[in-house]
Amino acid sequence: MRVLAVVLLLLLSAAPAHAASGTYLRVGHFSTDQARVDATLDGVSVGTLDYAQLNDYGRVAAGEHVVEFRTAGAAPGSPVLRSVLVRAESGKAYTVLDIASSMKVLEDDVSLPPNGQARLRVINAGDAEMDLLRGSVFVHRNVQANSTTGYVVMLPGSDALQVLPRGKDSTRLEATLEPGAVYSLLVSARRIELRTDAKGAEVVPGGGQETGFGGMAGGWDWVTALVIALIVGIAMFSVRGRMFRFG
Repeated sequence: MRVLAVVLLLLLSAAPAHAASGTYLRVGHFSTDQARVDATLDGVSVGTLDYAQLNDYGRVAAGEHVVEFRTAGAAPGSPVLRSVLVRAESGKAYTVLDIASSMKVLEDDVSLPPNGQARLRVINAGDAEMDLLRGSVFVHRNVQANSTTGYVVMLPGSDALQVLPRGKDSTRLEATLEPGAVYSLLVSARRIELRTDAKGAEVVPGGGQETGFGGMAGGWDWVTALVIALIVGIAMFSVRGRMFRFG
C-alpha cells in the first residue's frame, strides 16, 4: 500500500497544470465577405477557418500577440485582410472574432459561476437583430446584428433555447446548461451553435483534447509518459512479489 501511495503522489505531481492557471486564445471567422481564411498567430499558422467556424482554445504566453487573416490559400507574405493586437493577461481567456469585416477581441469570463449556476452570452454574427428565450423567459433582448452580449447568470437545466431574429423564422435549440459551466451561443447565417467555454473555471478545448497554437499547449510529453509507465511497472512487480511471499 505504501508503494501505491508513492506512485499516486508521483502521478499527481506529473499531471498537467490546472487549466485556469494558463492564458488561452481562440479565433473565429464570421465575416461573410470571405468563405474561408487562413489565420496566423504571431506569424504561425493556426489553420484555415470556414465561415462561422470558431476554433478551439490554445494555450499562449501572457503578453502581446498578433492575429492575422489572409485569403485562404494565399502565400504567407501576401497582403493581410485583417489583423488585431491581443494584449493577453495571465490566467485569462480570449476570443478573437472576425465579424462584419473587422476584428474584435473578447475577454472571456471563464471563472466559476456563483452558487452552482451557469453563465451564457450571445455572439450574434447574423444579419438581423434577435431575442433569445429560454423556455418562455427572455434571456437577451434586442441583440443587434454583428454584436456580442455580456454574460447572464442562469439556472442549470435542460429548457430549450429559442432564437428569434427579426423578420425571420425562429430556431429552437435543445440544450442542457450544466452547473458551473460557461457558454457562448454562436448565431450566424449558417448555423446556431452552443459552445461550452469552461467548466468549473477550466477552459474546455474542443473534443476534450487540448491542442495549442504553434506547439504551446500544455500536457504530458513522451518522457513523462515513459517515467510513469516505469513507476507503475515497478509498483506492480513489488506488489506481486509480496503476494507470493505472504500468500
